[in-house]
Amino acid sequence: MDGAAFQTEVAPIDEMPEAETIRLRGMVTYREAREVRSVLLEEVRKHVGSKLVLALGDIEKIDTAGAAVLAEALKAGLDRGLSVLLCSPSPSVINIFRLAGFDSVLDHCCANPDVTWSRLQG
Repeated sequence: MDGAAFQTEVAPIDEMPEAETIRLRGMVTYREAREVRSVLLEEVRKHVGSKLVLALGDIEKIDTAGAAVLAEALKAGLDRGLSVLLCSPSPSVINIFRLAGFDSVLDHCCANPDVTWSRLQG
């Protein structure tokens, strides 16, 4: 989906048909939060596999509203029994999660795609 300030891209992980990656780019602030929330929760809802990766390395700017949306998507996936991993959070994502007190969400982050791949295997 192309938005004015953010983009999402959903792609299967070739080696794992039950896994999918949602890559976010651009800005995830209070201005985009409603639309980002809608896109992410819809993807979580319709996901048929057991593993979902939210790739956050291309998020340029995020605020507490955006962090809350990511945390909500993570929780929604976990509530559905999905193994949800946050991959390669940008410095902006790491900083706002810490600032917002969402340090525990960072426990679900993988530093790079290789780490994500190994965690998905387990």
